[in-house]
Amino acid sequence: MAPASRAAQPAATREAGITGRVLTPDGTPVTQGNVTLMTFPTNRVNAAIDRTGHFRILPDGQGWRRLFISVPGFAPHLANVTVPSSRTMALPDITLQQATYFHARFVTTEGEPLAAGGLRRRAIDRDGVTILDPLEHVREQIEPDGSITIGPLPAGRMLMAFDRQPFAQTRLRDIDVNGTKKVIEGGTIPIAPGSQLHVEIVDGAEKPVPKHEVWIEDAAPPSPLSFQPVRTNEQGRAVFDRLAPGRYRVWTRTADRCAGRVELTLSRLVAVGSGATRARLVIGGRATFKITTVLGALYSRSVTLSPDAPAISPWQSRIADSLSQPRRLPNMFGSPSSCGGVTDSEGRVTLTPFPPGPAQLRVSLFNSSYIARVTVPENGAEMAIAIPDGLTPVHVTDRISRQPVAAHVTWVGGGGRVEAAATPNGDVLLEGVGKVGGALTISAREYQTLEGQFDETPETQQEVALMPSPSARLAVRVVTSDGDAIPAAVVELLPRGAGDVAEFVAADAKGIATLLDVPEGPLQFGAHADGFASSTVRVSEDARVSIVIGLKRAQ
Repeated sequence: MAPASRAAQPAATREAGITGRVLTPDGTPVTQGNVTLMTFPTNRVNAAIDRTGHFRILPDGQGWRRLFISVPGFAPHLANVTVPSSRTMALPDITLQQATYFHARFVTTEGEPLAAGGLRRRAIDRDGVTILDPLEHVREQIEPDGSITIGPLPAGRMLMAFDRQPFAQTRLRDIDVNGTKKVIEGGTIPIAPGSQLHVEIVDGAEKPVPKHEVWIEDAAPPSPLSFQPVRTNEQGRAVFDRLAPGRYRVWTRTADRCAGRVELTLSRLVAVGSGATRARLVIGGRATFKITTVLGALYSRSVTLSPDAPAISPWQSRIADSLSQPRRLPNMFGSPSSCGGVTDSEGRVTLTPFPPGPAQLRVSLFNSSYIARVTVPENGAEMAIAIPDGLTPVHVTDRISRQPVAAHVTWVGGGGRVEAAATPNGDVLLEGVGKVGGALTISAREYQTLEGQFDETPETQQEVALMPSPSARLAVRVVTSDGDAIPAAVVELLPRGAGDVAEFVAADAKGIATLLDVPEGPLQFGAHADGFASSTVRVSEDARVSIVIGLKRAQ
């Protein structure tokens, strides 16, 4: 970052707006371009960059915003800005990166050239969040030889797919954009004719289920592939076409509510080859269990069963949150659905309708929950679940304060898993842990997770002291050489690498800038203020308690 050269001027006397100057990689000011300040999903304000490289953009409010800078011929630039209540902030000089382009040629499997076009693309950052392009900076150019050039690309990971009738919707290899190459060459890419996937939906009596909605998605998320849901015909069949060979996840729901309360979501992985591939999903049936312990039948205990449909991951949630039209998946914003019941005097419980296949069983014991993976048979035959003997007490405290911690404790061993939440006193009693050893994991919000392996299951109380995690909320104080606070100074959390973006936060009247959701690990901060030379410091993970950056007056 270039040293600040502006005269010192209180924020209260400056004209409101976010100001800055944009430089080329060699340090000269750009002469054109556009800037957007955006809140998700669609609210944004725009401004132009003048011939001296300067811009001023007036925010529509305070709080977190994403800043987009678009200058022809250079990589798009992104940053996060926390706008103060004054809506006034002087950013340091922003240096653009050289442009990176992707180039490829498409042909049929017989080698006949295909006209470029119809590409789906999605850029994501290092945290898996979609990088939007509100200024339409990334362009597609058809070359005279029919090949295609795409760019300038943002730093991060680019996902692309060829999607044009009548050929298969084909995912290209993902590319990492880090500024080291001007052109990333994709070569000649053959596009095969589309294959089909026929999904047959039947109920528990093996009868076809018509007019039932089915979804598919790429089995390797995140993905640029996009498929519309299909309803089954009168024969209970949903047909997906224009598929490239590969693995897909098929989703659907049960036709009726399990135990009269909830429609269950289920999914299966299917490998699609050339031609037509068939898959069959049963969305009815029943699951019956007889649950016992060493003392006999487990009476009047709550039991829940979830089909083997994976929960949505943190990166999918963040991608969906950043899109103006979230993807249509049946469990897009929740965990896999489950069905519940209570065991009778013989330890039996029947859940209906419940589809056959892999599932997760959770049995509520007196102090903890016993969890096991099961496979529900198509004929609904009774499954015997024998919960092992064994108790393991655990006491969890804060390593520094010695106070109890409301932790979550998990034991995995002997083919099952036991989970429990600590009492206000930090006490946990794990039941059904068995005798053959396993792994103990203790986790708590704002604490570092602790894991331990045991050759034999411990029977004595385990005393566990958790270390607080480095705070995700950091305060950085900016001062003069004499130790005086510098109000309205701008603190910058520098990017950690390609695909990451800088964070800018203004200091308050005491010279303190507060940053939220700061990642773990060593960090680098910069401080900038009118009339002072900019400065950067490196901060290790164990030195976050007191961060002070001193600035010298500009000469």
